[in-house]
Amino acid sequence: MPANNERWTVLRLLNWTRDYFSKAGLDSPRLCAEMLLAECLGSQRIDLYARGHDEPDEAVRGRFREMVRRAVDGEPVAYIVGRKEFFSLPFKVTADVLIPRAETELLVDQAVNELRLRGGGDCWDACTGSGCVAVAVAANVEEARVLATDVSPEAVAIAVENAEANGVGDRVTTAVADLLTLPEAWDHEATFDVITANPPYVADDDEVGHGVDREPAVALRAGPTGLAIIRRLLPQAPAMLKDEGLLCVEFGMGQVDEVRDTIMATGAFYEPEILTDTQDLERAAVARRRPQ
Repeated sequence: MPANNERWTVLRLLNWTRDYFSKAGLDSPRLCAEMLLAECLGSQRIDLYARGHDEPDEAVRGRFREMVRRAVDGEPVAYIVGRKEFFSLPFKVTADVLIPRAETELLVDQAVNELRLRGGGDCWDACTGSGCVAVAVAANVEEARVLATDVSPEAVAIAVENAEANGVGDRVTTAVADLLTLPEAWDHEATFDVITANPPYVADDDEVGHGVDREPAVALRAGPTGLAIIRRLLPQAPAMLKDEGLLCVEFGMGQVDEVRDTIMATGAFYEPEILTDTQDLERAAVARRRPQ
């Protein structure tokens, strides 16, 4: 931020930082500026504009400058502030987990709707990362029991914290597991009403957006085509689902045909429904298990 004799009010800080972030190529520059300044001021984003004419002291401005520098250098804002909202719930995030994204809420919508129709049930969220899907499902279906697993012990530790912080730790079982390998920690039925998964699906050589390269490769990258994990996960699903159980899987751009074909090749599912995200991109497949 340039040094001059003008007052650095909250509103001026926001406007200057928004423009700076925009020139630097950050997504949602206004939102990023609001998140960082609210963190420095210890306030909610919604309160910033009521304080628009306040002038933060030099200690706050110094902390804010450092956060702005980190963001422009490529560190995701969610990692800088240490949290991200998902499905209207707060989640702790660190560089050990993928940052929750709005498109993944499609999985939560499907799982919540299915479990409510069933009056509750068991849901397995594989590749859980921060636990955002698992926790959101449990928070929205009181009768649900959720298993949240990930191959990363560090991610599972974050998922545990998020389940406890959101008041569902008693109904979310967390464990380290490779895809749909059932862990010993799960002491309920061995088949599930719903399985959700947001697996890695970015090809090893694909370029990613600003800051995404700071997210854990184990949660992003999946071989030369980005399909290595999905090709392993989908054939495992039928054995872990109850009859008429629901499989909900997120995937990447250009992968819809492969995902649909792999689901159908199991011979265990009805034709999957393909869901689109808010940008009208094909983003998730939902398939129901045929009775055995």
